[in-house]
Amino acid sequence: MSRRSSRPQTALTELAAGAWQTAAEFGLLLRDPVFWGLGVPHGDGHPVLVLPGLAAGDAYLTPLRDWLRRTGYTPIKSGIERNPGWSEELVAELSAVARRACRAHGRPVSVIGHSMGGLQGRSVAARHAEIVRQVITLGSPLSLSRSRLPASVRMTAIYTRADRIVRYPNALAPEPSAHNIEVPGSHAGLAFNPTVYRTLARLLRPGS
Repeated sequence: MSRRSSRPQTALTELAAGAWQTAAEFGLLLRDPVFWGLGVPHGDGHPVLVLPGLAAGDAYLTPLRDWLRRTGYTPIKSGIERNPGWSEELVAELSAVARRACRAHGRPVSVIGHSMGGLQGRSVAARHAEIVRQVITLGSPLSLSRSRLPASVRMTAIYTRADRIVRYPNALAPEPSAHNIEVPGSHAGLAFNPTVYRTLARLLRPGS
């Protein structure tokens, strides 16, 4: 078999392996006490905007939003059915979602973005720092970021060196004040990873 003809087969094999790993990570999450809000600090009710990755929508992040609700936060949907990628128009729409949540709850929002959603969330914060408390990215291509993030916005990038989509070190936050936290697992599985959930609980907790 030629090298060229073997490439599609290799890609399909990697895709299948990634799907199985993600399913396994989700299974581990369901069995972990952290998913049910046990052993983590209770939240203060502030809004948390959750943004999906490229070509995905809000639906697959339902477990994360449910967990946020169980642990004492107010999860906010992005309104995205299929993320088309970064654009000024979409960033403006997400900024409006964040602003409405900020006004409704009287407090700045935290933003959690998976993959492309993290880059978009960072762009919202760069343009409207007054409505964003912090940005937490999960395997996001932060090496593509061009805007300057204000010092008032806390930035945390959660990444895995096993990421086959946003390969290391492209998911690291470049700001000197940012925190980069490594976890085990896959790119897609970052949305279902028990270690990620424990990290989120620590980052979101009141007074953090």
